[in-house]
Amino acid sequence: MNIDPLKKPNRLFGFFYRYWISIILLIVLATLVRQNFVINTFPFDINEKQAILKENLAVNQQLKQDNLKLQLELNAKSDEKLEILESMARHKFGLIKPGEKYYQISISDPD
Repeated sequence: MNIDPLKKPNRLFGFFYRYWISIILLIVLATLVRQNFVINTFPFDINEKQAILKENLAVNQQLKQDNLKLQLELNAKSDEKLEILESMARHKFGLIKPGEKYYQISISDPD
């Protein structure tokens, strides 16, 4: 039995042998198309994510406004507390601010 080294492979194997790069690229392309359109539901998934993103942006904007309002309320309350504390310090301890003049009026009892 003599094997001819120049003998061509059979037709089916010859087709794969000749176009192996193209076949591999087609398999990769089919896999990518399947991954994007079948498994990930490509266009619909993007629309859902955009809707979620818009909703999150609206919630974040509302939270920023709420935080600003709460910060203003907190500053107003702490300003009131500081005024009360300053009034108590002036009354109890006779403290004065820099640049102020302190006058004390004493009323004496005539006997």
